[in-house]
Amino acid sequence: MFWSKDYIVERLSKIPRTLEDISIEVFEGVLPTNDFLQKAGLSSENCTDASCVCKDSQINVSIEQAGMEKELIYPYVDDSVSNEFAVQSTQYQFMVPYEILDNNIRKEYRIFQPEELKAKFPAAYKQLMEIKQQSMEIKQQSEAKTQELISADYRFENESFLRYINTPKIIITSNSRIQASYDPTGKHVFANGVGVVLGDPTLYHYVTAVLNSSIAKAFPEVWRRKEVQSRGKLNSQMLKRFPIAFPKKEGIENVISTISRYLIYLNRQKKMAKAYAIPGYQELIDFYKRISDLLILDTYITNDLDPRLLDVLADNITASDGGFEYSDDINLLIGLQEIKKNILNSPDFGNCRFSNEFTNILATLKNNTVW
Repeated sequence: MFWSKDYIVERLSKIPRTLEDISIEVFEGVLPTNDFLQKAGLSSENCTDASCVCKDSQINVSIEQAGMEKELIYPYVDDSVSNEFAVQSTQYQFMVPYEILDNNIRKEYRIFQPEELKAKFPAAYKQLMEIKQQSMEIKQQSEAKTQELISADYRFENESFLRYINTPKIIITSNSRIQASYDPTGKHVFANGVGVVLGDPTLYHYVTAVLNSSIAKAFPEVWRRKEVQSRGKLNSQMLKRFPIAFPKKEGIENVISTISRYLIYLNRQKKMAKAYAIPGYQELIDFYKRISDLLILDTYITNDLDPRLLDVLADNITASDGGFEYSDDINLLIGLQEIKKNILNSPDFGNCRFSNEFTNILATLKNNTVW
């Protein structure tokens, strides 16, 4: 049987469970439209010598020797950089002039009033005042020199992300394709993307792997047919409809989740790979992603992978309960190379066979002229 694009899309569209069903919330990030939302580039841990780059491209405020208060700044993520598996902060920090009032999964918050900012966070207040001054001068409003700062000047248009700041989440951006990263602390502020807070925290690594898989390439077509796509922009309504399937075979979900943790570690270390001078670094990432793709494809469509392959993977792909993926230990990288070697050298792995249907589906998904 030939599995065409239309047939694959039809199969995926019939999966009843969606990302919304397993989530506490699926929400959009910061809307980069307010002149008074800025990213502050930090030159030291103490946040001194901060420069301010505003959302309004005509404004560029630089404050010499200004100490930006750390209580108001968060690492910033946008869709201009790769965010596959491991969240990658940009060189900027994002100022959030709000107070987070509790440590629950869903947070209560309030905006700081100008008089509070002036008393508690003078550097932030000074930046906001200078931004407002320049913005109004650009707009040729003569009263700019006398008008006071008001909270409406720096209030977020969409405050939904504040409910889940400091809450673990998946951050999904679209940098030519869907890319999902797991933010275990929930501290990152993101723009032009979607955040997902799951009801079951043990599912974060599995869902992150699914969102980064080759099969996810089909979902823009699924969304188009369900008429939930909005001008090509990724939004929460689209992600809520993302179908979620779980493996029927015991242990496979754990293998996929563990590979996801491997890939978080590998992508975090990617920038330092040249310093380590370890050959075949990208090949190692590609290998584990390919294995994850095979298992996810089998979960969503075929359910007929060779049992010998599943046994080999379950025997070799294991991990400790600790957060090894956030370690910088070079020995972990060497260990992942050994796991790859053991899998490839296993006699059962060499004898595994894929059905014609499976290879046909994989070829269709990989064909860039199709998706």
